[in-house]
Amino acid sequence: MTTSATPTAVGSAAGPAGEDGPARRARRRRLLPAVAVLGLGGVLGGAALAQDEVPSTPLGAVAPVSGGLARINGVLPVGETVPGTGNRAAEDGTHRVRVLLELTALEPGGIGFRADDWTVERLGGGESPVLQASVAETSVRQGDVLLTELVFEVPDRALELTLEGAGDARLSLGSDHHRGGGPR
Repeated sequence: MTTSATPTAVGSAAGPAGEDGPARRARRRRLLPAVAVLGLGGVLGGAALAQDEVPSTPLGAVAPVSGGLARINGVLPVGETVPGTGNRAAEDGTHRVRVLLELTALEPGGIGFRADDWTVERLGGGESPVLQASVAETSVRQGDVLLTELVFEVPDRALELTLEGAGDARLSLGSDHHRGGGPR
């Protein structure tokens, strides 16, 4: 007796063309949440890996810089115009701040200071260069202290502003300088 066997697809849960079987539907129901969780984990993991920057030093605290220490003694709004910049009014949605920066040289080589090396970085990207500085460039000898004022134009509603200088200096500006109710 001979019987002929018809070949069938092994492992296929699909029935007639275009119809899924119950095993395939159950597998899909388990797979979709797993893929969503893996995708979310990838996004959060990528964001965590992108955070390679050192946290900023809180306003008023001392931070190490090459050759010594740095501290912000204050962040003050300067109004709508800045002397020495042609009395140009601040752009809509921004305001100007005066950052009172103190540098103390502790190392024998001192601290080399250039105002243009300092910028204000904001959360999510973007930076503001120095508009005006009371000291443009100098060398601070060991044991000496430099007090300088740096003027920046920053967004009115920025969540986190950080003064970044030469090397890895990162000093938080806080939020007390923000104007209430948006631009004036």
